[in-house]
Amino acid sequence: MAWTSELQALASRNPFIDKIINQGYDVGFVNAHLVIFGVPYLNASGELKYLDMICPLDLREGYSIDRPSDHKVYFAGEIPCNIDGQKICTGTAEEARTVSDQIVGNRMLSSKPEGMRQYDSIEEKINQYLALISSPAIHKYPGVTPRRALKKHLESAMSPLKFPDALSAREGVVELSHKLRQHKVAIIGCGGTGAYVLDYLAKTHLEEIHLFDDDIVHVHTLFRLPGVYGEQHLGLPKVEVLADSYVNFHGGIKPHVERVDQNNMGCLARFDFVFVCVDDAPSRQMIAQACHGASVPFVDVGMGLNKGANGLYGFVRTAGGDHGDFDKLNGTQYLPAQNAQDRDYRNQPQIAELNALNAAIAVIRFKQHMGFFDRLASSHAVVFDVAEITMDVAT
Repeated sequence: MAWTSELQALASRNPFIDKIINQGYDVGFVNAHLVIFGVPYLNASGELKYLDMICPLDLREGYSIDRPSDHKVYFAGEIPCNIDGQKICTGTAEEARTVSDQIVGNRMLSSKPEGMRQYDSIEEKINQYLALISSPAIHKYPGVTPRRALKKHLESAMSPLKFPDALSAREGVVELSHKLRQHKVAIIGCGGTGAYVLDYLAKTHLEEIHLFDDDIVHVHTLFRLPGVYGEQHLGLPKVEVLADSYVNFHGGIKPHVERVDQNNMGCLARFDFVFVCVDDAPSRQMIAQACHGASVPFVDVGMGLNKGANGLYGFVRTAGGDHGDFDKLNGTQYLPAQNAQDRDYRNQPQIAELNALNAAIAVIRFKQHMGFFDRLASSHAVVFDVAEITMDVAT
């Protein structure tokens, strides 16, 4: 068995894994799932078969495994049966569970401990399922042992994430999360909205996230960025401060202390998607047009707030997301090419929670483009009215 560093960390904090390995099982820790390869069982005809048992894990600090949040495991193959050909438990169903491209379960088993209680520990859950599945096979074929390396598919470390993606594993959406793998994106402008875009993207499997901004961190910046920053960050380039903050979570963040303009516009062509988060309309128009010319899909964000007698009012705008959207947006209110004339645009306030909303809609549109989220409407712009709390879409 080849040990990965993550499996070593997992086994060091959860001794029962060593016990399973000592029984002859081949064990893997793949995308936050415990996979036990080559578990013997009987099919309905009494034939000896082997399956790979899949169990998503609830992880705590230091790779400690928490008490199981459910009582299910997954596998690919026929339903395990007892000596008499009857199913080992009534809780079986065809339910897909993707761990990786090579490890995909097509069935679910559900068995609760005696008394229909929750499992007290992951060790209790794993041991009960191993006994439940294998006991009939061992009884009928006394010499049977777990078949080492029967079907082992430990995948290489392809994700830049510094932690196993236990969230996708827990929610059963690993195959959707992996659609973002090996893709490179750029965030142009890392102020309030761009920083929140980074916050969301840093928790994905994107290969590289490039940050472009030549501005520094000011005191007012501290009130708009996600997370908490301090005096030591003042005066430093925004993109370097953000990259340093997220490097322990995502290893593919690349800061560029530069403004994207006519001199370096050609760099946009090497990305799979671009987030345009600048606050200058002519620059926005220029970047969007360059993305369009390079056949790179983009999403542009903007905010327009004014101070009225009863508080701030205005809108949050998100536009684009697909190839060809530039033709629909160009020359419209959804992709402003000129800054506001009736007042100094830069005096209009931006508020962190609206930055976050703007970024969230932009990332949702990006994930729709990547096939993570379903998409039923072909809108090319979304406008949220702050005072009315309503959302309009342009199609």
